[in-house]
Amino acid sequence: MKSRYSLNLGRPFGIKVSVHWTFSLLIAWIVLISVSQGLGITQILMHVLFVLALFVCVVLHELGHSLAAIRLGGEVDSITLLPIGGMAHMSKMPEKPRDEFLVSAAGPLVNVAIAIILWIYLVYLHPKGVGEMEFEAVTAANFPLMLLAANLFIVAFNLIPAFPMDGGRLFRSALSIKMSRLKATRIAKDIGQVFAIFFIIAGLFINPFLIIIGFFILLGAKGEYEMIKYQDVLKNYTVKDIVKTEFAELDEDDTLGKAAEKLVQISDNGFVIRSEGDYAGILTKNDLINGLNAHGRETKIKDVMRKEIEAVHTDTPLFEVFQDMQKNRNHLLPVIVDDEFMGVLDIENLNEFFLIRKATQKI
Repeated sequence: MKSRYSLNLGRPFGIKVSVHWTFSLLIAWIVLISVSQGLGITQILMHVLFVLALFVCVVLHELGHSLAAIRLGGEVDSITLLPIGGMAHMSKMPEKPRDEFLVSAAGPLVNVAIAIILWIYLVYLHPKGVGEMEFEAVTAANFPLMLLAANLFIVAFNLIPAFPMDGGRLFRSALSIKMSRLKATRIAKDIGQVFAIFFIIAGLFINPFLIIIGFFILLGAKGEYEMIKYQDVLKNYTVKDIVKTEFAELDEDDTLGKAAEKLVQISDNGFVIRSEGDYAGILTKNDLINGLNAHGRETKIKDVMRKEIEAVHTDTPLFEVFQDMQKNRNHLLPVIVDDEFMGVLDIENLNEFFLIRKATQKI
């Protein structure tokens, strides 16, 4: 999720936590349902407070995953709160079956720990017995018990073997002990899609949020499976296997109009820009179009080109670069070794390279 659509809540343990704007729709829906039931302002506020407390538990759940991943060598960029729950964005996930199992189990175990703490409170410190509570609405009296039940529900729901949910990841990690990670992912994805279809159908009759969850599972599983395929195909290659040494060039003093005219004649994602014959930067298609819209055809290329774009080395693993290009939406990168410009890495060529190797390997 892009940061402009989210509100930053802080950086616990150095991990950025934000809430997406659509979370406000959930609060509005809770208020609307409460009003339609004829509840008073106090009870409505209690329902909203309960939802907020529940999402604190969700954040702790995602922190459980994240801290376990970091401990086992993974990398976590951020955690985003959505109406359907939380999502930890991991740029690097531990791949060993045992490590993935521990990371996947860490989140639900946090909710189990929260439920145990609430149970201890209810048994030893809560002044009112469970039998005396009313459960028609969330109240100050039943709040701890309702939150305990909600955490147990989170555990049970997340353990459904619907990849890429926690249960699906646990299932994949178990399969990966006996088969390749790619094959294990494919099996987990197929089973997850069955659950996803069930959620979508059930959502039509029970709760519309199940429809959203169903589509999340369908899209999430497909996206991760595609990424695993790229990893499997590209794992033995580096940038030097695909670096382009022939590319379109322009001078930094050329105009955007000249670049636009030349763009229709090339198949690259942009241009290498020279200054007095030496490499000076990159001008991508998007840079060109944005520059034309903002400044016009007579603007010099040097005023809009990317001078500080991060270069890659020929020995960098190709899948690692692919991940970075996808994450940062870079379609064209310079390849530089010992301050010497060697060529460019083009995302379209990388995708073509993948398709050819995939066809050869018959994945």
